[in-house]
Amino acid sequence: MAVAEAKGRDGPDFSVLPEGCIATVVSFTSPPDACRLASVSSIFKSACDSDAVWASFLPPDWRPMVSRSASSLKELYFSLCDDPVLVGDGKMSFSLDRHNGKKCIMLSARALSITGNDRLIMRSERALSITRDDTQSYWSWSHMPNSRFREVAELIKVSWLEIRGTISSRMLSPRTLYAAYLVFKFTHKRNGFQMRVFEVGAGFAGYEVGKRSVYLSRTKRSTLWYGINRPPVYIPLESDEGDDSYPKERRDGWLEIELGEFLTEDGQDGEVEMSVVDAKGNRCLVALVVEGIEIRPKDGK
Repeated sequence: MAVAEAKGRDGPDFSVLPEGCIATVVSFTSPPDACRLASVSSIFKSACDSDAVWASFLPPDWRPMVSRSASSLKELYFSLCDDPVLVGDGKMSFSLDRHNGKKCIMLSARALSITGNDRLIMRSERALSITRDDTQSYWSWSHMPNSRFREVAELIKVSWLEIRGTISSRMLSPRTLYAAYLVFKFTHKRNGFQMRVFEVGAGFAGYEVGKRSVYLSRTKRSTLWYGINRPPVYIPLESDEGDDSYPKERRDGWLEIELGEFLTEDGQDGEVEMSVVDAKGNRCLVALVVEGIEIRPKDGK
């Protein structure tokens, strides 16, 4: 409600409140609320745009992770929503959920453990080790212009695949329902992932984690016969938009599939484990590019 309208009613006239008082009240709301309240009047705009308000929306430990400068904390807040910051020697990214300021973390492919053909192909930074000598037979490191990381992992050829990642709950926001997502794409359609079932999960180590079956490809392979054997045709699958068994396209052009969800509590200190396991390795897999695993608040909660 505009202040001019409020003056003509029996309700209180908030325009007489000191700016600092307004800022204190607004700091207990949310970023979208602060943006809406800024349009009420000039004094509300000044209060709602103040660093006192936007400091309350930023995580308490943001300073060690952010070196970029901004003219105000409001500008910094939205910068962190739109443009993730690389941390952990460039093997992770940090950003904020636009609606609530909760932390979003993505582990790059360099921070994951990837196994193929029963061999450890890449081990996470946490394990302080990398690979076998024949790693290049299965995966290669490459750069993609639309990736936030310097390197992505590109699959050359395996018949069985497993991807795992871990993150400390201390890196995440407390009292938040999180979901983990594998972020990936394919370099071409003939990749072997059509109708291939993967078992995925995410949750705290030491606790039972629910597993479910998903597909990484939204196409199926069909061979047509017209007297002779023609090349295979790849047909897009028709599925409900809300079906989370299939990947969805992200705004940045990558695909993502939800691995699972978990709740962080106050003072909780534990390891969150995330996994993607090939349920049945029965043919060659190629052309998969893994950017990483993203952990972000589930539906802005």
